[in-house]
Amino acid sequence: MKQFSLVAQAVGLGILVGTTGFAYADDVTKIDAKELEKIEVLGKHYRNIGATGLPLAIGDTPQAISLIDAEYIALYDLNSVGDALEHSAAIHTDPSPSGRDRFAYSRGFAMNRYLVDGMVSAGRTFQSSLLDASMFETVEVIRGSTGMLQEVGQPSGTVNLIQKRAQESFSGYVNAELGSWGKRRVEGDVTGALTSDGSVKARAVAVYENADSFQDRVNSARKVIYGTISAELTDDFSASVFWSQQEDELDEYSGGLPFSYNDGSVFHGDIGHNDNPSWVYEDANQDNVMVELQYSLNDDWSIQGRYHRSDVESDGIYFSADSLPDVESGLYYSYFNHSDRDHESERAELNLTGNFTLLAREHNVTFSVADASFTEVETRSFSQGSPDINANDPSSSVSIPKPVFSDPSITNSEQESKNYRIAANLNVAEPINILLGANYKDIDSRAGAGHVLSDWVNNSDTSLYIGATYDVTEAVSVYSSYTDIFELQMVFDKNGDLLDPTVGKNKEIGARYSSLDGNLNIDVALFKINQENFAITDTSAAAARIYKSVDGVESKGYEIEISGYINDQWRASIAYSNLSLSDNNEGRISKIVPDKVAKFNTDYEFDGLFAGLTLGGFINWTGERHGFIANPDWSFHYPELSAYTVIGLVANYEVTDNLSVKANINNAFDKEYEGKVSWFSSRPGTPRNYSVQLNYRF
Repeated sequence: MKQFSLVAQAVGLGILVGTTGFAYADDVTKIDAKELEKIEVLGKHYRNIGATGLPLAIGDTPQAISLIDAEYIALYDLNSVGDALEHSAAIHTDPSPSGRDRFAYSRGFAMNRYLVDGMVSAGRTFQSSLLDASMFETVEVIRGSTGMLQEVGQPSGTVNLIQKRAQESFSGYVNAELGSWGKRRVEGDVTGALTSDGSVKARAVAVYENADSFQDRVNSARKVIYGTISAELTDDFSASVFWSQQEDELDEYSGGLPFSYNDGSVFHGDIGHNDNPSWVYEDANQDNVMVELQYSLNDDWSIQGRYHRSDVESDGIYFSADSLPDVESGLYYSYFNHSDRDHESERAELNLTGNFTLLAREHNVTFSVADASFTEVETRSFSQGSPDINANDPSSSVSIPKPVFSDPSITNSEQESKNYRIAANLNVAEPINILLGANYKDIDSRAGAGHVLSDWVNNSDTSLYIGATYDVTEAVSVYSSYTDIFELQMVFDKNGDLLDPTVGKNKEIGARYSSLDGNLNIDVALFKINQENFAITDTSAAAARIYKSVDGVESKGYEIEISGYINDQWRASIAYSNLSLSDNNEGRISKIVPDKVAKFNTDYEFDGLFAGLTLGGFINWTGERHGFIANPDWSFHYPELSAYTVIGLVANYEVTDNLSVKANINNAFDKEYEGKVSWFSSRPGTPRNYSVQLNYRF
């Protein structure tokens, strides 16, 4: 989404500064302060993140990488990480049961790993997609297995969240927004030096948001505080601290419309249909802290220590349909549960990175050791008898009294892991780079109910990474890579045993073209993924949350991304992905993800009479896919869902150098579509909506 030439400049600046340090604003005096912030973050980011964690530019990384930067996030009013993923190349998203956070899929599989500045995030998957985008400079997606970066190497990909960092020059902005359904959002960001010499810098971000919904009686509220401080303690030693707190409240959320009546006839409900009682809710609080220490041993070697801790608390009364409504009465079975979940995790890692010379050529190597743990405790209680819900008269459920809940049951899960990694980038010849890596992990897991936990289960594995890039010309390069897949599955079979880890192979080849002026970039990737011991729902168990493993799961396909400037004022980007997914059985894995996804965006910055005006838009197309509806015996049938296109428009006008006004229209043509069909319900896509923002920069 960002022109690649800026990325190249950023990487170049990063290389000039050296792999042992960061490009701070005071390192370069001839670049505008506004540009400096972008260059600093991108430079650091692209030198330290990739498939191996080595200091590589995107063009030297043998894996597909896409990003949504802060400029794009602001232009299209993307308020959460999930919103940004909806615009990311080759990614499909659909809503969670409450409709607030997002499930994201890449190459046919769920993405459930999030990194923060290249370090494994401690937060829970779904709440991570809910994180406010105001805290991040870039949302990056590394597609394919990333077993070199973390304890597991899931095949879909990994979301890497690049945090905003403090700048020396005093600057910031205040943004006020009004939107459809009573949306009110205020966002502020300020940064600057705390000492006269600029050696200590700080940054703070704050957000308040409140909004209703197109669904009746649904209201959400959000509060975000993010802060970071960095200090250059000596010429060789720097330290940074990052802290954030986010509170989300969702009242009377809606699970959508019943998919159909129990005789298969169409349910004709208004798009705002909400038959949830007034006392259902979902609250979530996320606290994150990260400490980063960097020490330069010499011009070639540096050591970095980092610590990350996350505490996520969620609480809610959840409603679920347990059948389709009766065609005559409109009544259907339902159940409620009160869930209180605490998730605590932490990770410490030490990285030694440097350059060495071999056979008259310079190479890079990284050694890493990490120790991580998490615990999750969930207290659940179910309603003793469920009230009658009438889908034909949703207003009747508003006054339904809160049921009496059973004594709570407690489930626990714990995991402790250690991993040791070595990765090397070998510059064997002028046009050829070879990447070799090995990541050994030793993981202990256990789970259980109440105070009775299973015995610790140990899994150890070494993931290998082999990749190569070849510069055909100055503008064209090709690459290939192989990565092991190793993913723990914290789910149980019908005997109460944890399933064995998923294992497999991820293979990818690709080609990249970047014009010498950076105005045109083309990326093509072909991939093939094979997995064994893959978890799917066990329909023979006649109960939810029971799984079994299947073999022979295969995903293969290709992805194309083209971006660049048509002229100095007009830029555009288009991405298309096509995959084939098979699993040798009738499990829903191969059905709920679309085979084809396409995304396009463009913007034009006027000059002359209309100077200061920028017009843009996006087109997101999702191909055909299936939903899944549960049968009484816990098997599924899969209704076909039509392809759909969502179009967004934006207009931004720079009133002065400091003041701008912007208007967004999402789903501009009010396309009706099914965002998700699961279990017994259909969640309609968000209809046309508007927002207007006033932004003041200083």
